[in-house]
Amino acid sequence: MVHAARAAVLASLIGLAPPAFATALSSLQQAARRCFESPSAASCDGVWDLSDQLKHQADRSNQLSCYTALLNLEANVVKARLGSSDPARQAQALQDTSAYCP
Repeated sequence: MVHAARAAVLASLIGLAPPAFATALSSLQQAARRCFESPSAASCDGVWDLSDQLKHQADRSNQLSCYTALLNLEANVVKARLGSSDPARQAQALQDTSAYCP
């Protein structure tokens, strides 16, 4: 079931028209929040594919601030998985993705 959902999200990312990008970004933010709340492999694995696709789109569009915000979000996911959570930084990373990614 998770693979089907992931496949559907990835299929929607092809081309990444602005509404699709916004939907993918929202899905990424939700996945990151789940990971921050319960940092297990099961709750954090959904972040990587979404983030990778969004980074590729940001790179193609030369949106370096968005790309950097996505990298920061990924870094916070890694820190959460390693047991080094910082809720203030996590919240800032989520805000930055909203501010810098269209």
